[in-house]
Amino acid sequence: MQPVSFDAAYIRRLAKAKHVDMDNLPTKEEIDRKFIETANAKLARQKMRRYYRDSVWSGKIPLRFEFGKWDITKQTDPKRAKELGKQAFVLARQLETQNFNVAMMGDRGVGKTSLALAMMGYLMEHERSGMFVSTAELLRLVGDKYDDPSIAAKLRDIKRSMTEVDVLVLDDFGTEGGMTGNIKPVHKDLQDLMYQVSNARVDFENNQARGVTIMTTNNTKQQLKQMYEGKFIDRVFPNNPAHQLLFEEMKGVRNV
Repeated sequence: MQPVSFDAAYIRRLAKAKHVDMDNLPTKEEIDRKFIETANAKLARQKMRRYYRDSVWSGKIPLRFEFGKWDITKQTDPKRAKELGKQAFVLARQLETQNFNVAMMGDRGVGKTSLALAMMGYLMEHERSGMFVSTAELLRLVGDKYDDPSIAAKLRDIKRSMTEVDVLVLDDFGTEGGMTGNIKPVHKDLQDLMYQVSNARVDFENNQARGVTIMTTNNTKQQLKQMYEGKFIDRVFPNNPAHQLLFEEMKGVRNV
C-alpha cells in the first residue's frame, strides 16, 4: 500500500478549516512545556481526590460547610460570631499563598468544625488539597488494627495523606485523651503516628510550617500537653494569636 501524500495547498486549506494558524505554530519546547503542565495538573487533581478520599470522618459521614452558611443569628453572641467568621475567612484568604497552622478553641457545638470545614472548602476551591481527620475516629482505627489486619494498610494510606496534603483539619483534637478532669496520655500508637505526621509537616530548614494544619479543640494547650508529647503540641499549635480563633464564652449551638 502506497503512503498517502498531501500537497502544501491542501494542508493550508485543512488548517484554515480547523482554525489553525500555520504561521504561528508552537515550537517543540512550547509543546513539551504544555504537555508537562497538563500532566502535572492531572496528577495534582488525582492527588486531591486521593487525599480527600482518605479523610477520617466521625460516623463515616463526609461533612461540608461554606462561609455563606455561617448564621450568626443562631449564636447567643452574634457580634462575636461575626468576628470569628470574618477572622476565619481572612485566614483562609491568607492561606491561599502562605503556610501556617490555625487553632480553634472553645466548647462543643459553638461552630469550630463548621468554620474549619469552610476554610478547607475555600482552599480546595483555590487548588489546595484538603483532608479532614476526626482524631477520635482515628484513635478507634488505631485500636481496631490489632483485630482487623486490613486496617493497618488503611492507616498507612491515611498517614501518607496526612503527611502530604496541603490542608489538614484535625477535628475535636484532644477528645481522644479523655474529658477535662480525666485527661490521660493518648494511646502510644496514635502518639507515634501524630508525631511522625507533625515532623513531616514542618520545614525545619526554614523554621516554618509545611502545609496548613487547622485544629479544632475543646482543650487548652497545656491540657493537650498532658495527652501528647510536648514537642508535638509545640509544632502543631500556633503561637501567633492572630492564628487562634477563641470561641470564649460562646454557647453550644448546632447547625450554625
